[in-house]
Amino acid sequence: MTSDDRWQQAADAPGHRLAPLDGASLVGGVTLDARLGPRSSVGSTYFRCYLATAGGRTTAPVVFGLQNDGAYPGFNWVEVLDYFASVPLDGGGTFEVTAGVERALFEHLASIVPPGGHFMAEYDSVARSLTARALSARVPPVATPLGALLFEVGCGVAFRDWYISEGGREGPRKLQGFRALDDDHARTRGLEAADALDAFLAERGSLASDLREVTFPLAEQVLGELRRRFGGS
Repeated sequence: MTSDDRWQQAADAPGHRLAPLDGASLVGGVTLDARLGPRSSVGSTYFRCYLATAGGRTTAPVVFGLQNDGAYPGFNWVEVLDYFASVPLDGGGTFEVTAGVERALFEHLASIVPPGGHFMAEYDSVARSLTARALSARVPPVATPLGALLFEVGCGVAFRDWYISEGGREGPRKLQGFRALDDDHARTRGLEAADALDAFLAERGSLASDLREVTFPLAEQVLGELRRRFGGS
């Protein structure tokens, strides 16, 4: 239990979907410290993800989010409300989250999203500034750093960009990545995404150079994977 009695270790709630994440290994000897908080007004669970590292434990969460269960596929989701790539340690100093740690963390979060569910993640933070610029420049979501990450962890069959908060109440801008409902859904959406990436890569002169340097390799990587899975030219 944390000092705030509204929060508890996820492992202390064995029936909760997030419980298996508490103590999970990431990479480089880093482990996950997952804590459950109060319920939101609609019954979703607030959660925090801290890290235990060789240099100590983080005193602030790397992720603050929400998780929801429901009777229908679309009611099952995870949302990262805040993400921090640099977090303080209890022994002093900071821990810089590597790409490997970030991917492993998101992979664990994605593991609790069932077929037809979705994974939402903010892109208003400093760590997501390149994704924000790329989306503003109309780069396909899956070719942005955040979108490619969601694709890698299985929640990128399709995307919705919440670039304007709905009704002013939905918090920061966020990217919503969907897990395929079934193989047919994955193939249909995958071929659509491949066509969109082909069109994007054909317009090589329309982006700022620093955006091209990041988004084009991501687009080529994802396109190659989609063609490997589903064919096409």
